[in-house]
Amino acid sequence: MAQEPLVHVEHVTKEYRLSQERTNARALIPGRRGEAAESTTFRALNDISFTMQPGDTLGLIGHNGAGKSTLLRVLAGIVEPSRGHATVNGRFASLIELGIGFDPELTGHENVFFAGDIMGMSKSEIRGKYDEIIEFSGVSEFLDMPVKRYSTGMRARLGFAVATAIDCDLLLVDEVLSVGDFDFQRRSLERIREMNASGAALVLVTHNLWAVNSMCERVILLDHGRIVVDGTPAEAMKQYIGEEPTTELDPEAGATFEDFRVPPTIAGKVEIDSIEAIPEVIRSGEAITIRAKIIVHEPCEGVLVMSLFTSERAVYAERELGPSDFLATPGTYVIDAEVPRVPMATGRFQFRIAVLPQDDRHLDQVFPAALAVASAEMKIDGEVMARPGLKLQTNWSVQTAS
Repeated sequence: MAQEPLVHVEHVTKEYRLSQERTNARALIPGRRGEAAESTTFRALNDISFTMQPGDTLGLIGHNGAGKSTLLRVLAGIVEPSRGHATVNGRFASLIELGIGFDPELTGHENVFFAGDIMGMSKSEIRGKYDEIIEFSGVSEFLDMPVKRYSTGMRARLGFAVATAIDCDLLLVDEVLSVGDFDFQRRSLERIREMNASGAALVLVTHNLWAVNSMCERVILLDHGRIVVDGTPAEAMKQYIGEEPTTELDPEAGATFEDFRVPPTIAGKVEIDSIEAIPEVIRSGEAITIRAKIIVHEPCEGVLVMSLFTSERAVYAERELGPSDFLATPGTYVIDAEVPRVPMATGRFQFRIAVLPQDDRHLDQVFPAALAVASAEMKIDGEVMARPGLKLQTNWSVQTAS
């Protein structure tokens, strides 16, 4: 007998009726008397079908308005399909709008029980997870304060901690990877991985293509409510950004989340004295140079890398390897990383250059074991012209500083 799928989505269509106010001229047309408005239909999802088994990892990608969040809300039971049906045969945890179930008048302590109850957790289950929730959220000093006085980040962190405390069969995640500071993002991703390793299936909606590539074995690309690609991350991203990912991240290694430490034999041998973006403000499609002054105090075996982050510190483009031979010779060097065409849309970004230990096999994006790391801020003005996650075409050069 075939195993019943954990998730079964069959011919799901979701339509929204958009009302249009009548003009005075339309009011004079015979046969329209008494009509207050006309309506048109917007189809957010169009005949979506797929299944998932326990432990599956599925990423949903696509442009804004493609239907990703609507589909996730259908799975969560927040949105009812216009046609078709979606079934989840198990318990699920929803990380869609963190903290939305909180009562602003209640304290953080009270809201842990309030939100947990809404999510279907028993009081004894919440008590058993309480210390873990508070420790993970980092709001222990503010538990007796009404949540309405919490910052957005504090509410989101507490919401994430409560939502991920539930023992579930399916985890629904929508754009929560930029919640909180850098360390909390890292721990959030680690928590999601742990839940998946324990058997929970994952549906992840995000614009962070690196996260999709590293966490999902299967990706669905949506466009105007339709499935364009249902396949591997490489297949979906090749269709989405016109280029197949060139870095194969090891899904078993958990590279981003390991607690690396810099070997004491090489720590302190190299220093990034300064870094700047030239120019600091450009338009999409223009060139930019990231210039770093690096001082090699002692010969070391390291690797020079550069990565691009959003202003919320989410990884935006895959890591670039730079020249590393100069690290074997003490001296002061000026490193230029020229990007002939910056393919991102408008916004604020951060180029980060780091020197990693050569024996760091992961060369991960977060640089936890960097010998030296520094960042340069930059801004792109103009109209939105591009999609996230594009690989940067970079020309590197090394000169001995005078």
